[in-house]
Amino acid sequence: MDTGNVTPVTQIAKTRRHLRFRGGTRRITPASKTLAPVKLNTDAAAAVLAPIYSDLPATKAAGQHNLTYGEVEWPTLKFMAEYVDKATPPALQNKGRFYDLGSGRGRAVLYMGLAGPFEQSVGIEVLPERLSLAQQALAKLKQSIPSAGSKIRLYEATFLNSSFKYRDARAVYLSNLAFDAEVQDAVFRKLAAEMPKGSLLFCHKAPAVIPGAFEVLGVERLPTTWTPTSDFHILRHL
Repeated sequence: MDTGNVTPVTQIAKTRRHLRFRGGTRRITPASKTLAPVKLNTDAAAAVLAPIYSDLPATKAAGQHNLTYGEVEWPTLKFMAEYVDKATPPALQNKGRFYDLGSGRGRAVLYMGLAGPFEQSVGIEVLPERLSLAQQALAKLKQSIPSAGSKIRLYEATFLNSSFKYRDARAVYLSNLAFDAEVQDAVFRKLAAEMPKGSLLFCHKAPAVIPGAFEVLGVERLPTTWTPTSDFHILRHL
């Protein structure tokens, strides 16, 4: 993954540097050495993570960061992981990366790091308060499964930052119901230009005009924390 001067965040990192975006800076920390990856099935991953997130604060955001927040439920994450697994040719099994753009507390990132058919699971979150909660969840997970973080990367940044290139994406999840038209158009242009052929995009709101680089595979009704059934669009890069 080409991330330029962006460095993954880990709980035990000791040094910091700055990533500039949208005229500001966000402090991020370099990764520590990782252990051999662990792989759980989809049900086991949910069983391990559910108590961690039950004990974790719902969100931590104030002032200008006090934005509406919700997460996909465990059955929805199971659907995504199994959909990607079935839609991928055998030669690409466990290849490529999962990206959660606006990863919040990291629920999807940690789940895909444990159960998803990916070589790495990447979360990008602009709000430091929510990224801190994702780090807490990862730290708790590593108390029971020390190698669980080997496939997980957490970044504090905007996912539109030019340092991020999605050419290695096998699947991207985008919780975009609250995006304004400008952000919606910008992120779909970036993904259309950078995602590889055959990769999958999951989002809650499709753009008014689907970019020619994508085809719509279907729309599912799946559970989220804000409603029992939310539209879930599945697109494939052509």
